[in-house]
Amino acid sequence: MLKKIRYLLEVLLVRLGLMFFALIGVKASSNLASKLAVFIGKKHKTSKLAFQNLGKAIPSLSDEEKKNIIEEMWDNLGRIIGEFYYIGKAKKEKFDEFVEVSAETKANFDDLKKLKTGGIVVSGHIGNWEIGPKFFLKNGIKVRTLYRPLNNPYVEKLTAEMREVELIEKGTSGSRKIVEAIKNGEFVIILADQKITEGEPVKFFHADATTATSIARIALKYNVPIIPARSIRLGKKFKFRVELEKPLAIQSSKDINFDVLRLTRQINEKLEGWIKEYPSQWFWVHDRWKK
Repeated sequence: MLKKIRYLLEVLLVRLGLMFFALIGVKASSNLASKLAVFIGKKHKTSKLAFQNLGKAIPSLSDEEKKNIIEEMWDNLGRIIGEFYYIGKAKKEKFDEFVEVSAETKANFDDLKKLKTGGIVVSGHIGNWEIGPKFFLKNGIKVRTLYRPLNNPYVEKLTAEMREVELIEKGTSGSRKIVEAIKNGEFVIILADQKITEGEPVKFFHADATTATSIARIALKYNVPIIPARSIRLGKKFKFRVELEKPLAIQSSKDINFDVLRLTRQINEKLEGWIKEYPSQWFWVHDRWKK
């Protein structure tokens, strides 16, 4: 009963917050949420973990550079929260106002539309990851998104409805739904950079990290492409660049386990490159290398 009361109070606060953000506009919402996130985040114990992770992953950074990156990280996270309402409500014709794409990405989207096999779009918690799924749908590509539901079922229902994207819950049933979507010629977006409890040790930056191998196993078993994509924030404003790349080169041998680990490492390397390019736009507070 106490948990239910807490959950109801939480969803009430979330609704009030969303209503407030809706009233003040996207720019003010992004700026306000940014300031709150930086103020709270810098005092939170996870900032210490972020500092340690940065030092191990990119050892060339000075302490001052690490502190600046962590502050910018909290800034970005706050802006994602402040912008959530506006991305959820954005119509297709409005996306051009805050999302830009290169000619190369446009060509890659065109190629993706021609594929009949379906596939996996691999991304990470970089930039504003809420942009990607709706951007695919707005451009005529059927996608579902793999995700971990929030603990509060009322907040979960509210935010899931606002996303307007078909969601696949992580787990055994989720794996079946991924395969089902692919067989239907659809694409599944998977953020592949999170800390997980089950998987294989695969190098990620400086050391092995428990990494999900299911992406590679599904791609190899069903002979479908893995397509890297990301949404990068352009400055401290409600403006982004969506980048869709060519599919990863997938090699096959007689040793399926070797192929799976090699392909999983390719995915990690892609994420590493993105994070090194925009370190302040990645969420460094995951204990990614915890044994």
